[in-house]
Formats: sequence, C-alpha cells, structure tokens
Amino acid sequence: MGELIKIDHLAFTYPGQAKATLNDISLSIEVGAFVTIVGATGSGKTTLLKQLKPELQPAGEPAGQVLFRGQPLAVLSSETSAQQLGYVAQDPQTQPIMATVIEELAFPLENLGFDSAAMTMRIAELSNFLGLDKLLHQSIDSLSGGQLQLVNLASVLALKPEVILLDEPTAQLDPTTAQNFLTILQQVHDELGITIVLTEHRLSRVLSMADQLVLLTAGRVAYAGPVSAGLRQMHQTPELRAFVPPVPEFFLAHDLPVQPLPLTVTAGRQALQAGNWQFGVQDDTTKLKVAADPLLTAKAITRHYDGGVAVLRQLNLTVNTGDWLAIIGKNGSGKSTLLTILAGLQKPQHGKARLKQQIVWKLKNNERLKHIGYLSQNPTEQFSGDTVVAELTAQAELLGRTEVRQVVQDMLTTCHLTKVADQNAFDLSGGQQQLLGLGLALIAQPELLLLDEPTKGLDPDTKQHIGRILRREHQEGLTIVMASHDMDFCAAFATSCTFMFDGQVSTPQTTRTFFTNNFLSTTAVNRLLRQQVPSALFWQDVRRTTKGGELQSNSDDKLTGA
Repeated sequence: MGELIKIDHLAFTYPGQAKATLNDISLSIEVGAFVTIVGATGSGKTTLLKQLKPELQPAGEPAGQVLFRGQPLAVLSSETSAQQLGYVAQDPQTQPIMATVIEELAFPLENLGFDSAAMTMRIAELSNFLGLDKLLHQSIDSLSGGQLQLVNLASVLALKPEVILLDEPTAQLDPTTAQNFLTILQQVHDELGITIVLTEHRLSRVLSMADQLVLLTAGRVAYAGPVSAGLRQMHQTPELRAFVPPVPEFFLAHDLPVQPLPLTVTAGRQALQAGNWQFGVQDDTTKLKVAADPLLTAKAITRHYDGGVAVLRQLNLTVNTGDWLAIIGKNGSGKSTLLTILAGLQKPQHGKARLKQQIVWKLKNNERLKHIGYLSQNPTEQFSGDTVVAELTAQAELLGRTEVRQVVQDMLTTCHLTKVADQNAFDLSGGQQQLLGLGLALIAQPELLLLDEPTKGLDPDTKQHIGRILRREHQEGLTIVMASHDMDFCAAFATSCTFMFDGQVSTPQTTRTFFTNNFLSTTAVNRLLRQQVPSALFWQDVRRTTKGGELQSNSDDKLTGA
C-alpha cells in the first residue's frame, strides 16, 4: 500500500550522555501496518517512538532523519503533525487536560478551528463507535484507568490521524481492561485502516494483531519483519527470551516444528492436533503442605467508602507463617483497601486484623515497620525525594539496623540498583522504583510482607528478578501476601491463591489446585493442554510422550495467529 514512515539511519544521544540511546536505526512502515516494537528496559523503545512525533522529540543530539510520506518530520506544520500523528502515553492520567469527557474530546477539534456543528458530529460518531456515549458528561477524575485510556484514544481519533503511536498503552491496566482496550484498538486498525505503531511488554494478545515485529537491543534494530521469525529470534536472545508469550514459548521450548508459530490457545491446540503431539506430566508437582501457626488473621473486616458503598463486607482471612498468598481480583474489588488494613495503615469500621495476637493498627509505627513490610502499587508514595542510597540508609537507620552501610550495599546489589545509587528516587524508571520500594520494605527483615500489584507495568525480566528476590526471602521464612492481576506471576511464585469479590475472599487453595480448577483465571499453557495434562501451568510441567508428525509451513503469520 506504500511507505508511510521511513526511518533512515536514525541515532539519538541525550544531553550529558556519552553513549547514544539510539544507534543507526533504519525502518520502513507501510500504510495500514500494525507494528509492535519490543525491547528490554533501556533499549530505546520510548525514545524511538517519540522521534516519530515532532512535539514529543526530547532534547538531545539527533542524527539521520525520519520521513512522513516522503517529507522530513522537521518540515511538517504543527497542524499536520497534530492531525496525522496521534500519540497515546503509557500512564492514562498524564494525557487529559480538560475536566469532563466531552470537553476532552472537543479540545483538539477546537484547537484546529472546527465549528460547533462539525465538532458535535465528530464527537457523536466517536463516542458511539467507542462506547463512550454514556460517559460524556462524567468528570475525568471519576474514570477508571481503562475508561481514561479509551478517552485518550478517542481524543486522538477525533482528528482522523493516519498513524497512532502508543507507548505501552496497557501497562497500567488490569488484564481484562487491557484486553478490552486492545480489542477496540484492533477494531480501529481493521475498520478504519489506521496505521498502528506501539511498544508493549505484554505480548500475548498484541502479537496476534501485529503484522510486523521490531526488536530493539541496546538502541539498535536486532530484527524487523514477520512475527513468527521475530519470536524465534527473541527466544534465542537472552535479554528478550522472557518476552516470548506462553503459547509460542511452549512450541519453541519443546522444539515442535511448526511454521508459523501459533500465537493463541486456539491456534496452539490446532497445531498440537495436526502434529499429533502428546504430552505427559514431567514430575510430580504436588507438595505436601506443612502445618504452620497462624501469623495474620482478619475477622469480620468491614469497610465502607465515603459514599456508603461497602468495599469489604465481614471479610475473614487467615494467613499462616510461611505462606505466600496471592489475592486475585479486578480493579475496585477491595484488594488495596484490604492490604492497607492488614498493614495497619487504616482501620476498618468493624472487625479486627491481628499479627499473631496484636491488633495491627494499635502497634506503634516503628514496631509495625519492623514486623510488617508494605509496598503500595505506587512505590513513589513511600519515597522522600532523596537519592537511592539515601532512601535505603534512612530506612535502615530508622529501623535500628546495625552495620547500616553494609546492609544498604547488600540491598543495592540484591535489587540491581548499584548503578543508580546516586540518582534521585523519582528519576528512576518504573521498574527501578518498584525494586527500590521492595528494598525499603525488605530492609527491616519483616515477618510479613504485603505487596500491592508488585509487577504492574514491569517488563518480563524485571518481573522475574522481583520473583527471584521474593522466592529467596520466602524460603528464608518470610510470609508474603500480595494482591495481583498477573496470573503467570502468581502461578509461578505464590504457594496459595484466593479470589476477592463482593467484598470478601474465597477459601485459599494451593496454587496448582486454584489455577487448574479455574476456567478463565488460569495460565495460557493450562488452557492449551487442559485436555492432555490438566495439571500443567507452564511448559516446564510437561514432557513429550510421542514424536508426532511434521506440520506444513504456512507463510501467513496472521492465519495461524488469529
């Protein structure tokens, strides 16, 4: 259909940096393409995306050029750039500037001089297409993260752009909300023919929508082309292997000769059937539960919002010493409220939470910090604005740790923060901030650690690193309770799981029992192999029992990946 964007030997260096963030990048993006850019933290994804929109280009030293329809971006008028090059940021809250939804949709149209009648028609069409018609007069502050991101997309679509650039648009959304957003994004691409270029960490859904995959490593293009071949290269690249979604990872890890790689559970089941591949349990994965004493008990906990709506209703929960409990539930189900009550940060209207025999909110602050570690889903709330090393030092001194300097150095090493030790905590990347928040919680050597969405917005490598830190601490006796949307993380690390809904929690079950009994809330591999090995959660859980046949090659990635 013709070339829309041409990136020609692009390089970029931030001010004061000796090393370039982008190095000799050349890419071609066709009209109507759906391009997914993948790379580890620090690979240059966001920097590259911002080079494609003049208003967002950061200060620094560029080289090479970017062409839009054959013209250098530098010569585009601000009006053309605003209309033709849309941008949706990672954090839904950073983009809106007006008070209500309808004002936010009208704002870009007003800026470009649309008359009232034209604006009304455009907003009516958009709100109906995107399902925003019932939200038009709601305040921006009242919207959920998913609704807000949809409004951000709508405000971009209002100008009928030729291309939409999206920087990890689902990073701050729960899985269900993320799925809904991506479904609408695919509809925008397929029905309106708009070119999509996005960066993303969670690839399970995105790659079945994409027709081009770009891999960035250390600011360079390591691969650009069809999705299936790109996945094979990702699997062979250590820093990107963790990014491979579970279904194609299963076929790559078990060396199953299928081309192109299946990208969805349905395509995976069809490939297994066509190849006549059979699997059995790798090892006995059941473990006997060791009896332990209750460490944390919550009895009849009730908490209402200011408006009188109950968020927790007569909730009961017992967490034994040595447990690692994952609490799973959608946004607004009350998980965060429960954790703050268990941490002693707020009191319920009724009921009590006890650590052993002590009511948690009656503990003195210093005493509570020594026994209960807490990490909120926004770790910056717990920062004082100092450097990383100063934040850790202050926490260690507050808690009366001996050999503070050594304790801090050990925590810097554990959390992979040594290279940024002298940076301000607020200047760190999201993953580094999460690691610092975890370090601040662990430096007290608490009995109990409470984590609120510990993997939210993180790349797969950082998730795995946090999981390894927590597993080591858990094996040394730490009891963990975490609220999470991340099914794979919970399945890989937690020892027991529970659902939170209707202001209460279900009876906790062992992790494997919980996920294998679930129909929707489980891992992709469990859905893939449910008929053959019902207890499987990950590719490591099974082994091939038959060689099976060979599959015919299909050159169209999107056929098998649909």
